[in-house]
Amino acid sequence: MARRLLLLPLLSACAALPTPPAGAGALYAETRPAMSTVVTIAVAAPPTPEIVAAVDAAFAVFARVDEAMNEWRPGSPLAALNGAAGSGRPVPLPGDLCQVLRAGRDGAERTGGLFDPTWAALRSVWRFGDGEPPRLPSDAEVAKACPLVSWRELEIVPLATPASDAPCTALLRRAGMQVGLGGIAKGWGVDRAVASLRRAGLRDFTVQAGGDLYAAGTRGGRPWRVGVRDPRGAPDEPFAWLTVSDAAFSTSGDSERFFVLEGRRYHHLIDTGTCRPATASRQASVLAPTALEAEILGKAVFVLGGQEGLALVARSGAAAVIVTAANEVVASPGLSVRLEVARPPSP
Repeated sequence: MARRLLLLPLLSACAALPTPPAGAGALYAETRPAMSTVVTIAVAAPPTPEIVAAVDAAFAVFARVDEAMNEWRPGSPLAALNGAAGSGRPVPLPGDLCQVLRAGRDGAERTGGLFDPTWAALRSVWRFGDGEPPRLPSDAEVAKACPLVSWRELEIVPLATPASDAPCTALLRRAGMQVGLGGIAKGWGVDRAVASLRRAGLRDFTVQAGGDLYAAGTRGGRPWRVGVRDPRGAPDEPFAWLTVSDAAFSTSGDSERFFVLEGRRYHHLIDTGTCRPATASRQASVLAPTALEAEILGKAVFVLGGQEGLALVARSGAAAVIVTAANEVVASPGLSVRLEVARPPSP
């Protein structure tokens, strides 16, 4: 079976850490809870009424994403799609959810299934941080659920025109299938918030939702400086730094949702070739043109690890910094000259 990657629910990601250069000037920043994490929007300017209104409008994007794409919200469009799995009945969906589903399906195809939006069939098999004692699923449980992770059996049909924002119908062909958008919905929300801020005339700002960050323009004429988290260190302890401007930076790692049994770490990033936690990496950070693309590639790179992961991002026109399972740091050639490694990652 080809290896595929899924992302089990993540409350807070391994965050990139934007920090200002010395003498960077005014900054208006707001942090609010959204999408089971915290979202921070920072603008390199004083808080004028126009800028405050633009930031409020950008936060509204995340409220809409949570409304349409949260499978846990009763009556949400995504919950309706999951509830109809195997019925053969197409479910009408709003245009924004259709866009994300198409992006997820396209990402699965482009990564050879390393990323798969139908991961959620395994969420009852592998459980992390639900208040219950750590438990390994049986081989029978894994074998029963694993075939239900199959992006090819997610069918999406436009209702009218093929426009990117058109509504659609979708269906999951097999009973027990489930779609979970935790792996890409935050990235899509970041991209939409970025577009909203640009429409308001802003050029120098950051938008961060958990481990997904977009840095636009500069602060004080210099690119934003982003910290790469130490996967075994404290959340605010980066081991390296990278300058970012007009690009997204997304981090996927094994340090947030996990348990340890008999000295082995089991985490939420699952290689569906085995339907068990991926073993090649501790962390993968991807620099890409959009937060959505960075999320898709980040999950795929994590499961591949090392040189295979770097080759994947290179084919996609992106770049990555990977902390391997052996705690070695490997980076794309284009990032090596920009990456400031302050110290090795913690063992």
